Amino acid sequence: MAPTDPWHGSAKHQSLHPTVAKSDWSDEGVLEGVRGWVQPVLGLEKGGCLIVDDTAYPKNGRHSLGVTRQYCGQWGKQDNCQVMASLSLVFWESRLPIALRLYLPKEWATDQVRRQKTGVPEDIRFATKPDITLAQI
Repeated sequence: MAPTDPWHGSAKHQSLHPTVAKSDWSDEGVLEGVRGWVQPVLGLEKGGCLIVDDTAYPKNGRHSLGVTRQYCGQWGKQDNCQVMASLSLVFWESRLPIALRLYLPKEWATDQVRRQKTGVPEDIRFATKPDITLAQI
């Protein structure tokens, strides 16, 4: 099965999930590596812009990290979801994510039991989405 085989995406996701979810790797390091490969061919000399965005992923239940009832852009209403704050560089027809961070709602940030169960590092504290974005910039 090829790594990008569209007919077996779910199986490939399941086989990669433990590596991505449990490995000790740096999100920032991966993004920096991708920027190093992609940025030279984006056409920076033509100009571009910085996009500040949040992306919601609908989720059921209460056990996935950061899931709570909050605004979900995919549904256009309040619903259970995870939210990611992101920055992307956009150049003509290309888009390059340069910073991503999971938004941890206040009810999660202050719940020590949930934090321990999901492995939230001690140094992660509640921050609003605008605060997260300003730190990314």
